[in-house]
Amino acid sequence: MSISVVVILEMIVIFTMIAVGFILRRSGHLGDSTVQSVSYLITYILNPCLNISIAISYEGKLPEDRFARAFIWCAILYAVLIGMSYFFPIALRIPRNEKFTYKMLTVYGNTGFIGLPICRAVFGTESLVYVTINNILFTFLIYTYGSAILRRTKRLQDGKAAEKPSFAKTLKSIFNVGTISGIIAIVIYLTDPPLPTFIGEIFSYIGEPTIFLSLMILGSSVASKPLKTLLSRDGRMYPFLLLRMIALPIVIVLIMKCFIKDPLMLGTLAVLISLPGGNMPLILSQEMGLECGELSRGIILSTIICIFTIPVVMLVL
Repeated sequence: MSISVVVILEMIVIFTMIAVGFILRRSGHLGDSTVQSVSYLITYILNPCLNISIAISYEGKLPEDRFARAFIWCAILYAVLIGMSYFFPIALRIPRNEKFTYKMLTVYGNTGFIGLPICRAVFGTESLVYVTINNILFTFLIYTYGSAILRRTKRLQDGKAAEKPSFAKTLKSIFNVGTISGIIAIVIYLTDPPLPTFIGEIFSYIGEPTIFLSLMILGSSVASKPLKTLLSRDGRMYPFLLLRMIALPIVIVLIMKCFIKDPLMLGTLAVLISLPGGNMPLILSQEMGLECGELSRGIILSTIICIFTIPVVMLVL
């Protein structure tokens, strides 16, 4: 069975779980307060436990040179994405106060809740070490580069200076439970400490519901917006999504194939570079009081179309 077929089948599984959230929201069984509570549970308890559980289940010790190569490649990919995040808004003539939407959608994919299950299904649990390395960089960048972009946008939208967080507050944001769990996971990968079986079981049982619940919440987000609103707003979103989710990943994968000889690393990075927009930029935007309707729309649309775009990108592997 080809990689593209496996990806398509996995996307069907993922969208079935998204459909559950959609149906529950539309039927009135999943309200805003429940979504907020479940989102907190996923972010601060379930997902961190899942990261550690996967690391514990990894057989053997991860070679340091392999970790270094993966870290460098993830850093290179984020550098490319940040560069393209400035190019796309200029090319599409995006208004100044909406540029942040396209920058966030370009740089920050849904690596945790969609990337993780796809990589595990297609490439096996061994690939998840690369997802973990990527997620550490993701968290660092969202609270540094991402927050800086959002603060600048806040000044534009309000016409006044937004409060700049102190160094201590920024440091606290970066070293949150997600980052700390990622660092713990990397230490486990690199050292392979002898841990009692029950420790792995604790983290496994707590972490396992992460994927279903997170995809259910995505489905709820889709259901919360009228279909007409999703389809009829700014038409520039469509060429952007084609560039970001098909053209750019294909070019990057073709270039990576010339340098990366490890098929597992190459395939995992190909999935991570092809993912739809992540929820974290939206959460931070809402906390800052930004007008982020277009960002929400971009996340939802990219999530819907990724069932087609990710398999297309996998064809070039």
